[in-house]
Amino acid sequence: MGRPKGEAARTKSRPSSSSMAASLLPSGPTAASGFGGYVGSSRLDSSLASTPDASHYSDIDGEVEQHLKRLSRKDPTTKLKALTSLSQLVKEKTAKEVVMIIPQWAFEYKKLLLDYNREVRRATHDTMTHLVSAVGRELAPHLKLLIGPWWFSQFDSVYEVSQAAKRSFQTAFSAPERRVDALMLYSTEIFTYIEDNLKLTPQSLSDKATPSDELEEMHQQVVSSSLLALAAILDVLLCSHSERPVSENVTGEPKHVVKARTIAVSTAEKLFRTHKYFLDFLKSHSPAIRSAAYSVVRSCIKNIPHVISEGDMKVLAGTILGSFQEKNPACHSSMWDTLLLFKKSFPDSWNTVNVQKTILSQLWNFLRNGCFGSQQVSYPALVLFLETIPSKSITGEKFFLEFFRSLWEGRNLSYSSNADQLSFFLAVEECFIWGLRNASRYCDGADDMYHFRNIIVNEILLGLLWHEYLLASSSKNQDIALSNTLDQSKNSIQPIHKEPREAVNSKH
Repeated sequence: MGRPKGEAARTKSRPSSSSMAASLLPSGPTAASGFGGYVGSSRLDSSLASTPDASHYSDIDGEVEQHLKRLSRKDPTTKLKALTSLSQLVKEKTAKEVVMIIPQWAFEYKKLLLDYNREVRRATHDTMTHLVSAVGRELAPHLKLLIGPWWFSQFDSVYEVSQAAKRSFQTAFSAPERRVDALMLYSTEIFTYIEDNLKLTPQSLSDKATPSDELEEMHQQVVSSSLLALAAILDVLLCSHSERPVSENVTGEPKHVVKARTIAVSTAEKLFRTHKYFLDFLKSHSPAIRSAAYSVVRSCIKNIPHVISEGDMKVLAGTILGSFQEKNPACHSSMWDTLLLFKKSFPDSWNTVNVQKTILSQLWNFLRNGCFGSQQVSYPALVLFLETIPSKSITGEKFFLEFFRSLWEGRNLSYSSNADQLSFFLAVEECFIWGLRNASRYCDGADDMYHFRNIIVNEILLGLLWHEYLLASSSKNQDIALSNTLDQSKNSIQPIHKEPREAVNSKH
């Protein structure tokens, strides 16, 4: 979003929801002392209006007022200059003077985060960093207006923008415990903001003067970032709770912590139902939205598995277990996370689908195509995938023969780099050894296990891998022999005319 036409894709990726959640979770019990001087669950609800009017500017310095109004201009250059000027003015003024700016800043802040220009979004967070540094704890009464878009912006699709947003948030809440506490106290505002974003359409984001391609890109950015923000907030609020001992979960938690988790569960259940397991997002034509949707589904499976009923299982299983048809490598990391967790959480899900059609045929195609370019992500996950396959759902010997043949067929598409090549051969080794060690899963007795291992060794190790090695070695030796023969022939051929070229030319 906001990328100039023809600009090459960036190598840095946006922050994942799980990594963001992990960075926020404190190592010890969540602090119960509140933030910004508040204790427990008490907080000040701001009565400030969400839209500015002339009266709100009356107490603001004239120069600051001018720059705030310039933030509403369409021209990105004007916005950038205004943001730069505001950053400088904020550093020069007292905390009391800067606090007067916040209501109007909050109104413009929400709009600037949805700006098409990435530099405008990044500069917005830089200004936010200066502002929160200046006001300190005086920011607390205004968090209700800011916290939703502030959390959302940390999942911007542009790396530099998301990092700038994270820096501003960490400036306001330097300790992880304080960040978690802020998210808990204002969980309702965060979920409301995310829910509203998921209802947006491209047309509702801006006026008719904005080009349709920009509107579509803006919409994809908003939806994908909102989905990632949703997955992360669920992990932050619910994961630490589920990992604690039962006795600790029941007693000793502040009321605002219990309330936040209750809100998180009820909101997640509501969104899961409203958006029909997020299937429409999983089928989006945008890779960014699909990847983010996988993250949300993973978070729901991990944190609210009870919401998935038997009636839902067939539809959800068909989509998740059939996800090997995903061809965009940008989606494969979150796809694998969701797939492996789903199979671990619901081992009987294989019984609800046509295994050959929904899973295996898609898997063979995925492997034959070198995982569609995600070698370093997908190959290490294969042995984990084997671990979760119900033994009764497949025929062991037939499955492994087709698995290794398909994997080997995709090898020529896996040599784009040394790292890809290494990932491929490590996967072959790990999966081959895993198959031999776990033969008992697919065999009834010692004789069957011996037969199974014998087939795997003869057909795969000798018939496929070793045979290919011999062919490659033979071809290489032939090339060397041919090269030597040509060199010898070249040296043995004597020129017919030994006269110098000049002499030959002089005769003609």
